[in-house]
Formats: sequence, C-alpha cells, structure tokens
Amino acid sequence: MRNKVAQVIQSQAFERFIIVVILLNSIDLGLAVQPAVTAQFGFAIEIANNVFTVIYVVELILKLFAWRSSFFKNRWNIFDLCIVAVSLIPASSFFAGARILRILKALLALRALRLVSGIKPLRKVVQAVTLSLPGIGWTGILMLLLYYVYAIVGIHLFRDISPELFGSFPQSFVTLFSLTTLEGWQDTVFPFTEQEPLTWLYFLTFLIIASFILLNLIVGIVVDSINELVRQDPNQAINEQSQIMTLDEQIEVVKKLKELCDVGALTEEEFIVKKKEVLGL
Repeated sequence: MRNKVAQVIQSQAFERFIIVVILLNSIDLGLAVQPAVTAQFGFAIEIANNVFTVIYVVELILKLFAWRSSFFKNRWNIFDLCIVAVSLIPASSFFAGARILRILKALLALRALRLVSGIKPLRKVVQAVTLSLPGIGWTGILMLLLYYVYAIVGIHLFRDISPELFGSFPQSFVTLFSLTTLEGWQDTVFPFTEQEPLTWLYFLTFLIIASFILLNLIVGIVVDSINELVRQDPNQAINEQSQIMTLDEQIEVVKKLKELCDVGALTEEEFIVKKKEVLGL
C-alpha cells in the first residue's frame, strides 16, 4: 500500500496537479484582496480557498504515510509542511473575531511560495542564494563600511548645503542607498555639482564602487553558486531521491549499482559511497 501511494505522489501527473493547484490558489488569493471581486464572488473565493487547503493537507498526509520518517529528510518537504501549517492558522476558531485575524490572513499568501518547492529550477535558485549567503554577507559588511565612510564625508561636505539629505547619519545613509539604486541619481547629484564642481569626485567614486562593483559582485556570487549547483547536480539528485524512495526502491537502486560494479563501470570504493548515499547512511 505504501509503495503504491509513493508511486502516485512521485508521478509527474501528481506533481503537475499540485503545481496547477498552487497556481490557482495564488490567483484565488489575489482575487480575495480585490473589493470589487469579493463583493460579487466572495463566497466562491472562500469555498475555493477551503478546497485548496484540503488538497494541501491530503497531499502532506499521503507523503507522511508513504515516506514516514524519510519525509523529514527532505528540506523541501519540511518547507511545504511549514507553509501549510502557518497558512492554516487563520482558519483556527481560536483567532475568530480577534484583531490579529487580518494579519494572520495575510499569511495565506505564503502558499504561493510552494511553487518554489514544486518547480525544480526555482529550487535551484533558492539553493544558490542560500549557498551564496556567506559571500553576500561579507559583501554587505563591506558596503556598510563604504556607506559609513561616505556618510561621514558627506555630512562634513554637504550638511550646510542640504541638511535634508546629509544632515545626520540616518539621512546620509538613506541618500547614499538611493544613489546606489541609480534611481533619480542626477536629481540628487547635479544640484551639488552646480554649487561646487569638485563634488562630482565624491559622487562618482561612490557610484562606481557601490553600484558598479559591489552590487555586481553580489550578482557574481549568486551566479557562481548556481554554476556550482549545476556541477553538483548528479550527486544532489541521488541524495534527494534517496530521501524520498521507499525501502524496496532503495534496494533496487543498490542492486543496479552492484551490477555496474560487477561489470567494472564502478569501482568498489565508488559503489560503497553511492550505496550509502542511496540508503541515506
């Protein structure tokens, strides 16, 4: 029975069905915040949301039944479980009539994040961002130091000229951050350069370092992480698959690996390593 359930939930048809459900649920959540739509179809939207909730719960029950403790070895299963659990909070009668209900209903929007776990390319992007967090963190610290130094210089140079932009540390940080985005930078820079032409050196060096070097460095770190994941994909696929396979399926994969070892396609050491990966040892 468990094997049959596992085959169903691992089938492409079931995965596509869940993705379609998540997409429809995301549309439903968007319609639910449109007053003109809810005025006419509010009851239907609420019914649809309840149906989606039931589908999510049934999906999780089936996965827990089929995989049991192996369910928790896959981080994306835990992610789905947390999203569904959090989105169920507004449905609890404990919060009925409370002011916090409006905030809790906003948590329903988290269901759209399940697309991340349902679509493999999106999972890779999230994994790449997670893998690159240490590098991004150090780059962020470098950017904060840059902001700190330029904020001090900016306060000394422009406090009297434009106190609303460089009158204090918070104002200077906000001004420098807006310059980093390059959104309307000329409206900020040109008034200063008209009064003191040499101030363009201050803004030019900041824009080059912050916008063109450090921001692109962050992008490069993420891209490098994605490339690293692509190179590791075969081994990662084995690990993820072993976490959700039933015992019979794991034994079958081990047998195939043994056959490859017998014919010399795998060395004894490679066979032992892959065997442990499949069995989750």
